[in-house]
Amino acid sequence: MKAFIKTLAIPVILILAMPVAGTVFFGNPLAPYLHFPPRPVYQPHAQFSPDLFVLGLTICLAFVFPFIIKGVRSGHGLRQERGIRFPLPWWGKGAGVGLIVFWILAWTRFSWFAPLQNHTFFPLWLMFIILVNGLTVKVSGTCPLTKRPKRFAILFLVSALFWWIFEYLNRFASNWYYDTPDYTPLTYCLLATLSFSTVLPAVASVQALLATRPVFRKGFSNFLKIGFACSRAFAFAALVLSSICLFLIGIRPDYLFFLVWIAPFVIIVSARTLAGEPTILGETTRGEWNQVVSHALSALVCGFFWEMWNYYSLAKWHYSIPFVHAVEIFEMPGLGYFGYLPFGLECALIIELVLNKWNTNEN
Repeated sequence: MKAFIKTLAIPVILILAMPVAGTVFFGNPLAPYLHFPPRPVYQPHAQFSPDLFVLGLTICLAFVFPFIIKGVRSGHGLRQERGIRFPLPWWGKGAGVGLIVFWILAWTRFSWFAPLQNHTFFPLWLMFIILVNGLTVKVSGTCPLTKRPKRFAILFLVSALFWWIFEYLNRFASNWYYDTPDYTPLTYCLLATLSFSTVLPAVASVQALLATRPVFRKGFSNFLKIGFACSRAFAFAALVLSSICLFLIGIRPDYLFFLVWIAPFVIIVSARTLAGEPTILGETTRGEWNQVVSHALSALVCGFFWEMWNYYSLAKWHYSIPFVHAVEIFEMPGLGYFGYLPFGLECALIIELVLNKWNTNEN
């Protein structure tokens, strides 16, 4: 708990304070950003720009292309070990049935289910989390849910707090908004917190399943070495720059909207580096990218299911993205899926602090 507070207190203060400070500094009214239940402060976004869309796509592909090539080559060179296969546990089978049931309920409109129609998100994702853990047991004999059950339970609570921060930042960027009934503040807070609690457990579970594959355990070793990743000077500069970006995000959301996903990660990693604490980027100084890739991809996998199950649900979210809102896959603009990659690394930082999976062998 001390490590959790030590490494997150200052970053969280910066993440929460900088957008407010920028709003006050530039003389904009602060009250709309403090309304509860939270609603993004509407700001008309810039129209779609083909040139900026192509530029954004080019930049994103330039980042991921080397990893795709490395993954394909490693996949050909590594064979799946023929180890012991375990039976799918009974609770995994039950979760599979439950997932199908709640998927049907989320996408249909039965009159007898109308009072509960808006509340399918949590049970659907809870079934997903349990099923993925069951599949991990079937492949490896263990999973986060059974290996560290108490810490995995705590991850639900931490996840809710974690996602509330992004809801807060979205007030300044207005990247998404919800179709939900007009709940009282307390009801909204409780229902939203319940749904937000599934984010980190879902990413952690998918990552554990991906890690059973050789390509995600050792396929991204001996890769790009970034020696400056643990440099204190670089960390300080990154901390200052990302804080400035959050300071400006409410004033220039059209140009800084994507930093909702990047700036918090940079701030947390920079603060941990300056404090001499390990981060998910530490191993990249030696060319080890397995943890980075598996966590980034696990968030993308979850992102696909988040967007797919959201599409036909009654209570749902929509997006409003400046310049690049085009080629929608479900509700999400195509380029938005690249945002799940850095989001996965943010998830990894918190998952590591809760489950401590990289720094200890204790169960």
